[in-house]
Amino acid sequence: MKKIFSLLLLINYFVSAQINQDAGILKKSIAISTGINMTYNEIGKAGGETVILLHGYTDTKRSFEATIQHLNALNPTLKIYALDQRGHGESSMPAEDRCAQSPEFCFTPADFAKDVIAFMDKKNISRAFIVGHSMGSIHTQELALQYPERLKGIVLIGSFINGTEMPFINDFLIGGILENLWRSELEKGGHFRWPTDAYNLKPIDMKPSLTEWIKTEWTVDPTAKDELVNVIYADAMQLKLGTWIGAIKALAKVDNREALKNLNVPALVLWATQDNACPESQQILLRESLDEAVKRNNITYSFKTYGIEPLPESGLQENELGHNLQWGAPIHVAEDINSFITTGSAKSGLPYANPKNLKEILVVKNSNNIIRKGNK
Repeated sequence: MKKIFSLLLLINYFVSAQINQDAGILKKSIAISTGINMTYNEIGKAGGETVILLHGYTDTKRSFEATIQHLNALNPTLKIYALDQRGHGESSMPAEDRCAQSPEFCFTPADFAKDVIAFMDKKNISRAFIVGHSMGSIHTQELALQYPERLKGIVLIGSFINGTEMPFINDFLIGGILENLWRSELEKGGHFRWPTDAYNLKPIDMKPSLTEWIKTEWTVDPTAKDELVNVIYADAMQLKLGTWIGAIKALAKVDNREALKNLNVPALVLWATQDNACPESQQILLRESLDEAVKRNNITYSFKTYGIEPLPESGLQENELGHNLQWGAPIHVAEDINSFITTGSAKSGLPYANPKNLKEILVVKNSNNIIRKGNK
């Protein structure tokens, strides 16, 4: 199994390296003041607006490679960075001696936000547009709430606002996977201390029966290219359990419903109809808080829906764009980011998956799928 997986990793490395070379993307790393050695992708020329992209839970900067390539082609004046956040991808973990016993206290949104500010300070970036997907969207919210003077605007992709009431986080990931599957199996020998001894353990080091769900249920998207899904799967299998545990337990404590009513920067929200991780109920709560921010602080925001087909009874993404929009529709996500930067709102049109070929994204040009609030 490990030999096969090592070969898969090698293939994915060369595929990703070729993509980077073709796209003009530079992979770099930098030591920041929070103690993290951060790896990131960079593209574009200095001097224009700066865009920083933050990936989702167990994901890496590589999930944004196609997006930043298209964004650079659309607007070569932008300086674009896609970060590997702490504990993810090739960025370092927070210190084991301080974090292993309670990882959730080292992977809080505040910790991730401080990393981004430290990165900006080290790179002499005074202000930036921040784009966050899923977990990264919560870190983007944290940045907007705690450091509004450093942000020009935020883009939230597949976002949520109240992690305390999300079954996907609390029941499936924490209760189902971390506790009932992984912890119960690892503690069977009687000498394993959870979560301390799990901190540096990786899924690739565990029994296949404990990790097969990552391939069949986690790194799946019918609209994404198979090569990208394989890369993301390989990255997830290498992600240390300290990150798996710490990041999701921290997200389970997030409730920004009141805080976001005081948002003081422009915002764009992108959401797809078959997002089974961050359902429509979370989007309603998110819009309610943003509506109040419009009244209090006179901000502007846009909410754009992708997809035509609703979430099926199975509760799974089956035949439409879903939670990982930048996997399946990187061109359209790039277009919306650029439109937000240049005009303050998303690009018109409704992207959706072609029913005859789910990996092809079509667009309904005249649609009422964008909600715009506030006066620019």
